[in-house]
Amino acid sequence: MSNVVRINSAEENFVREKKDVIATQADLAVKDHNKKQTDNNSILKFKKVVSSRQQEIPRILSITLEAQSDRSTNLYEAKFLKRGKEYILDYFRPVAEGSSGYGIR
Repeated sequence: MSNVVRINSAEENFVREKKDVIATQADLAVKDHNKKQTDNNSILKFKKVVSSRQQEIPRILSITLEAQSDRSTNLYEAKFLKRGKEYILDYFRPVAEGSSGYGIR
């Protein structure tokens, strides 16, 4: 039975590490967005990852996240391309009006 505990612990650690990587990438997307803004009303604060999906060929990481501005909290989509061990931000944009953004896993 001790082997099962070790396997579960390793699996839990892997899942936790993957969630940390995704949250870090989402936060970096928001920070990249903020660097490009000229007025303070467009500055966002990362709140949480709503969902994510990873595609192996081509290597793409898509994240739907919540970010808060001075006025409201909205959903945004960030897409990263994986080059070697690095993720490169391809785009960051608001989720289309009328779309929940929750369908991506």
